[in-house]
Amino acid sequence: ELGDCKYQFILLGSSRMAAATVKAVRAAGCHNKDVPTKVGTFDTSEEIFDLVFATRQLEFAVDQYNHMQGWAPVHFAALYVTTGIVLSSPPEGLYLSGPVLYTQGDTSVTDTLRTCADAAFPVCPNTLGPDGNPSKCPCSDRSKIVIGGVVHGITSDTFWDAVFAAAAQGADDMGVDLRFDRFEPQESNEILFRKMSAKILSLCQGGVDGLFVSLSDPVIVDAVKICQELNVPVMSINAGFAESKEIGLIHHVGMVESNAGYQAGFKMAELATFDKAICLNYESGIAVVQQRCDGFKEAIGELGIEYGEVRVPDDNEARFKNIVETEIGATGDWSGYAILIAGSPLIPPSLDLKKVHAGVVMGSFDTNDLTNEAIDNGDLLFAIDQQPYLQGYIPLPILTHAAKTKQLFLNHAIESGTSFVTSSPNEKLANCVAGSFPVCPEHPHEDYNYISDALIILGYVFFAIQALASLFAIAWMIYNRKATVVRASQPEFLSLVAIGCVIFAATILPLSVQGRYRFERNAITLQETETLSEDTQLVDAACMAVPWLICIGFVLIYSALIAKLRRIHTIMVSSLSLKRIQVTREKVLTTILGFLLPIIAVLTSWTLISPLRWERTVTKTDFVTGFPTESFGRCTSEHSAAFASTSACVIALCLAYALVLSYKTRKMPVEFSESTYIAASVIYFFQLLALGVPIMIIARENTNSYYVVFSLILFLVSFGITLLIFTPKIIAHRNRTSEEVLRSNRNSRISMVPQPLLLEESHGHGSSSVAQIRERARMSTILRLDTASVGDEERILERDGSVRKNLPHTSTDQGGSTSREDNDQW
Repeated sequence: ELGDCKYQFILLGSSRMAAATVKAVRAAGCHNKDVPTKVGTFDTSEEIFDLVFATRQLEFAVDQYNHMQGWAPVHFAALYVTTGIVLSSPPEGLYLSGPVLYTQGDTSVTDTLRTCADAAFPVCPNTLGPDGNPSKCPCSDRSKIVIGGVVHGITSDTFWDAVFAAAAQGADDMGVDLRFDRFEPQESNEILFRKMSAKILSLCQGGVDGLFVSLSDPVIVDAVKICQELNVPVMSINAGFAESKEIGLIHHVGMVESNAGYQAGFKMAELATFDKAICLNYESGIAVVQQRCDGFKEAIGELGIEYGEVRVPDDNEARFKNIVETEIGATGDWSGYAILIAGSPLIPPSLDLKKVHAGVVMGSFDTNDLTNEAIDNGDLLFAIDQQPYLQGYIPLPILTHAAKTKQLFLNHAIESGTSFVTSSPNEKLANCVAGSFPVCPEHPHEDYNYISDALIILGYVFFAIQALASLFAIAWMIYNRKATVVRASQPEFLSLVAIGCVIFAATILPLSVQGRYRFERNAITLQETETLSEDTQLVDAACMAVPWLICIGFVLIYSALIAKLRRIHTIMVSSLSLKRIQVTREKVLTTILGFLLPIIAVLTSWTLISPLRWERTVTKTDFVTGFPTESFGRCTSEHSAAFASTSACVIALCLAYALVLSYKTRKMPVEFSESTYIAASVIYFFQLLALGVPIMIIARENTNSYYVVFSLILFLVSFGITLLIFTPKIIAHRNRTSEEVLRSNRNSRISMVPQPLLLEESHGHGSSSVAQIRERARMSTILRLDTASVGDEERILERDGSVRKNLPHTSTDQGGSTSREDNDQW
């Protein structure tokens, strides 16, 4: 087909054929002819841009902004289903996304724009292209996009409430930073316009990514021109359609005011019969309002009806009434007159006139609750809704997308009205309009400060290590139950110690339990309801389990050791006087219960009177929505400090008594008594508290640090006590077997101490006192009692007592020392 190069131009309907076509043109040599064959194509891609700008094999490409074709329907459809609002049809009949022509000399298409257009302009956190692969185009962080707005709507003008609310919603939907302040009423419009101009220049010079303004005065237009010189994309809303088009702004959103006024004239003639029409205009003069009256004047002229314009104040009802009545007449019902109210601030005083002059007919620009009521009462024929919500909302998605895509509608005007309201909306719609169509807010991410899973696993590991250590200790005692060291150590007490250490370390388990809020929260408002959360009961139980496990475990450990030491001490005291005594299991159990019952009573009272309950406290909230962004959960109760202090006192008494008994039994051999290691464990415990408690207080607001320190203290206390109590027994068992103990018994009738009774030499004479020998005999009795069962104690005491009574009296030499002969006899 290209063999004779008969075509001067080839236009491709799809870019898919572009590469093959330009290859065929070059293969046929048609590109080198005097009149070369040129190729152009519809649609664009990164490959097409290369053929246009890099290799220049394509003359042009026609873009239809397919990215805009994707996002615009979604935004407008979402607006419709949530508000019922739709754009008015433009004069062109439809909103155009193309055609846009890119030629070889076009410098507006940068390499970044070409790459990102092919990747569909990904928005963070999405970093993938349309094909699902990582995008070559960096994602757009919309939180860094700044959109500014400056309009003449002051705080006293209720029409602008919807504009500001819609703009805020649009910024929230797009996730951009909106800077849109509302001016207070000024002494004059000139002052207001100067302040608007200054604000516009401040925003543009500060580096906004887009700006929307109302062109309500020439001074505003001059400021906007400076923004254009700074390459800031600017669009107008509400006022200044003609000026916007003249100076080349990207879009105008709003009504074409003169067209609206023109249509109002014919609508009024359709609904009523009148001889003279009056347009109520602002006394101060605002261009947009003047355009409405001009359009109304044109329509009334075409209808052949007399027209008049009255300028009235918008802030003085007495003057307003006087001016209008001066123009029309103070008396009569004003039949045959029709009044068009050109702005919402003029509606209330106009309706007051209607009450006095019932014959006049009225129509109004803008809608609100007052106009809806007046329409229902027949005081207004209609109200013109220019849909201010659209005027506030539409600039946000357009400017946000344009900041990155540079894509815009080809239409200059995006029309939000004219829409005539001749009946009031139903109650539901009226409430939504009054509330500016509130959107359920997107809840910000809330940091619950949960303990990390890795640290919870670490806590479980701590508990598992302690459980295995206690299980090993109990298993070792059972396996070596006949060994002298084990029998002497009273294994029933040491088993309680091992169990107490497991209970104490088990505090880590409820400490790892955490929940959200105590009560369920409303899904939209996040306000607490009266319904308890599903996990509240579990977390409450875990809260109260912590003091129970700590106190019971700790008291069980030391009450068992105290019972053992007290038994030894009782036998020591009785052996000195050679009294017969029997320490029964009931007496031992009484000692243990003497400490357990008080702490159980305290904990039970705590649980019944003021139990610990899970509560979550909000510490940070979102500045805009007020929703929580950070919270901490902890166990609290009204009287927890009092009960915790009482529990601490019981534990302190237990530790103090253990130290006293440890001191009194300090002379017992290490392998048969734990007094030294009990004292060491108490000191070790207080050292951990001295180090850990300040850290826990400092880290109170950091749940991870608090959990780690607390769990570490629980583990080190329980594991340390286990090592201090059981390790010496295991070592003693290895170093001193039962056979060695028996040999020791055969070498001495009155002592189980392995070394023979040695006599100290002092100045050449033996100096072992009778008191020392008698102490060794007493210790022998205690040691055998320690290894004996409870039923053998009385027999041992009786036998040893008779032995001591039959020992011969000793004589001493002049130096007060026992003679060698007497020592041999002893």
